[in-house]
Amino acid sequence: MNWSKILRRLIFTSSAIILLLVCLVAPIDRTPLRDQAFYLEMQERLDDFSLDHHEAAAPLRVGWSKFSIIPEEPVPMSGYRIRDKFTDVHDSLYARVLAVDNGSITAYIVSMDLLIFPPELKSLLEERLGGATSFVYFNASHTHTSVGGWDPTLLGNILMGDYQADWMNHVADGIIEHMSLAKEDLKRASLFEWEVDASEHVSHRIDKTGESLVDGKIRGVSVLRSDSSKGLLFSYSVHPTLIGRKKTSLSGDYPAEAVADLSREYEFTQFLAGMMGSHGVMGLKVFEFELTSTIGRSLASKMRGAEAQPLSDTLEIKTGAIEVAMGPSQLRLTKDLKLRDWVFRQVVGPLHGEVRILKIGNILFLGMPCDFSGEVFVEEELSRKADALGLNLIVTSFNGDYTGYITADKHYDTSAHEEVRALNWVGPYFGAYYSEIIERVLEKSVSD
Repeated sequence: MNWSKILRRLIFTSSAIILLLVCLVAPIDRTPLRDQAFYLEMQERLDDFSLDHHEAAAPLRVGWSKFSIIPEEPVPMSGYRIRDKFTDVHDSLYARVLAVDNGSITAYIVSMDLLIFPPELKSLLEERLGGATSFVYFNASHTHTSVGGWDPTLLGNILMGDYQADWMNHVADGIIEHMSLAKEDLKRASLFEWEVDASEHVSHRIDKTGESLVDGKIRGVSVLRSDSSKGLLFSYSVHPTLIGRKKTSLSGDYPAEAVADLSREYEFTQFLAGMMGSHGVMGLKVFEFELTSTIGRSLASKMRGAEAQPLSDTLEIKTGAIEVAMGPSQLRLTKDLKLRDWVFRQVVGPLHGEVRILKIGNILFLGMPCDFSGEVFVEEELSRKADALGLNLIVTSFNGDYTGYITADKHYDTSAHEEVRALNWVGPYFGAYYSEIIERVLEKSVSD
């Protein structure tokens, strides 16, 4: 036996493996946040950032429209492991458009009954809208039993099924059409802001000790139009994951049930996914459609009992978007090792996200490019800080960009939960990072 030859082969193979690992894997970067180049760059962006002001030139008008987004032929489903195609429709899936006009601008809130608002769909819309002067605020319900096939990246094709280009173009055209229909539907309207507690339905998905904080508020806006028609927009921060992972029926989960219940008295109802990162439904042991109805009816009942505060009929609208500076991606493979950024870009695409901002009177909507955690919102007292500035703050997720989960930083090195390990794509300290960005935007929203 030629031991020298065997040893050479062993050394060559070991070296090749080590070289491959060096090319694919790197240590997690734990450089303190304030020493990171992207943090310093973001501070400069925020210093220079200002919102676009649209003074009230006429009494407020509101319009709305919606359409089904269910494909004509069965396609893959998204939300859990890939399900090759849906077999039936339990309840329909919609794109909804709410238009708010103050005589100077028409701002649109566009929501989808999808897992996230697909970045590719946002790109298609921006391409079709071109230089339009309107502002669009994007959101998705985050239902885990909806249509897939909306992500053309390698990871998207693996997790969401083959990219459905024809369907995506059809949906993009439909949104543009229904933005026009919502604008044609504009009528004089009064807005009412409200919030109500529904904490009994919220559990912490990461920390089962009960020591971590959760956000259990339903936040919303009611609309009363001059023809007596009524609309309602609401946001809640609990994952719509009440339906079993093996189900192949399309469904909007509990948000759709709440919308259906409220539709008995509201001509238009729109759900916006809130700060769902780390938030699940409390105390449910079985996952069936009956539970979506139970939770949906409960939330609808609470909203009916909410005490609403009227806003002025003439309101300034402010709009804006600021790109979030990102460092290299940090998709973790182990506690201390990550996939190198060049590999992440090949599989997922480059990290990109912006915070979208829509302020109507004192109601401030902040759309985040991630699955943002309500725990961070509560820990950092962002609601109190907004109140001190006279703002009613509504933070939502899935705004047309997606950069993974943003959870409380204390979990980063203590939890093995997939939300912290597999679905955090940005690394440590981003809970604090996004909180600082939100605080700066709050201040910018009330400055001249």
